[in-house]
Amino acid sequence: MGTIYLKSAFEAPSEAVRAAEGAGLLTIVEQPDLTAEMLLAHRGLITGNQLDQNAMVLMREALAAFLDAGGRWFFNGHMVRPLVDGMNQYRPINAPKRSDFDLSPVNAHPLFSGIDLSKLETNRGVAGFYGRGCNPLPDGAVAINGLGPAKVPVDWVWARPHGGRIFSHSGNDLGSVGLEWNLSSELTRRMIDWTLGGACLDPWPTASSSSAAHQLLAEPEAYGGMRMSTRTGRRRIVAPSSGTYYHIRCLEGSRYTGIFDVICSPEQLGDILRPDDILWVPCRTPAQRMIAQKAVLARHLDAGGTVVALGESCSDLWLPHVDFTGTPTNWWWWLDPTADLGVRVTEAAASHPLMAGIGDKQATWHLHGWFLPPDGAAVLVRDGEGRAILYEDTVSTRGTTVISSLDPMFHHGSHFMPATTGFLDRFVPNLKALADV
Repeated sequence: MGTIYLKSAFEAPSEAVRAAEGAGLLTIVEQPDLTAEMLLAHRGLITGNQLDQNAMVLMREALAAFLDAGGRWFFNGHMVRPLVDGMNQYRPINAPKRSDFDLSPVNAHPLFSGIDLSKLETNRGVAGFYGRGCNPLPDGAVAINGLGPAKVPVDWVWARPHGGRIFSHSGNDLGSVGLEWNLSSELTRRMIDWTLGGACLDPWPTASSSSAAHQLLAEPEAYGGMRMSTRTGRRRIVAPSSGTYYHIRCLEGSRYTGIFDVICSPEQLGDILRPDDILWVPCRTPAQRMIAQKAVLARHLDAGGTVVALGESCSDLWLPHVDFTGTPTNWWWWLDPTADLGVRVTEAAASHPLMAGIGDKQATWHLHGWFLPPDGAAVLVRDGEGRAILYEDTVSTRGTTVISSLDPMFHHGSHFMPATTGFLDRFVPNLKALADV
């Protein structure tokens, strides 16, 4: 009757999570292995930012039964699929200013007892990691922490009328914040304790959030779900979605969805890909999903197909001839107005159709690593050390790969770092034009 830590990401869980498993407090479960029976046999559930909400929506009945039986769910991230009756789609703060990310308490909760919220508000001086909006409060839910003067309810807890409780933290995983102050492990332990029936709100407060908070939020978006196309006459653009909130927003949101002929799961690629398809693997795809498709990708390239693989998906583990070196990420460099990250678009990019309209500014937000491209590959963007961070390889296989360590879809999908949207606003139509040739 412990807690399930649902593992959707490729990376190993934190030391605090592994220690809790060692102590018998929780069980780490790979998301594809989760069953209704397993869920009902546990008391708590913790899910993270890379939760496959497409898969989870198929477990709506099991989730409801788990909660009805008194279960507790700690939900990290943006709710974009209707996983639970009464919870609505995540809504970001519309055109936020820095002051809209100020973090302050609304109702005291034991999970944050003794923790200075100012130590969670920023990460190396950069605000927005903790949250940029909210999963709207269900009827009867109580705001815990708020953003900005209007106290947008970034954290809330809900005692459902039919039983069970949900704690919503609508930002980066709570167990990943406060790193500068060594608070992440403590927050993780408190999350686990809460799911196991630890202290919540007693008595239940009446203060919720103000109408001003609701007025600050952007309108909900329409997401059309997966799609298939048998279109002929031009190359199709195929995108495997891992069901993360940021994939759903990027691939199904109105801004870019029009270019995608097929939106499917990674596991469907073997039955869908045609040799002339352009396969675009979105950034921050959990790598295990693509590693399982390694043979499918090899066949696609051998048949002359194209693969576009963006950053933070460990493309070196599932594509041939990719030599990648990760680097520590400096996301605070821009706080110095005189700083220059050093990213430069190359001369080769000037005549490359994928790079039309993309200059140094559009390719600059932060860095995750660099590549050693094969001889003959066209390097399109370099970092400040002159190393490749975006290149096209037409020499290593019979097909074409476009490889980058940049992660624009994650940030656009997270409503975070506007430069990434500027990149996609150019790269997306460029790719469509290439497909239409």
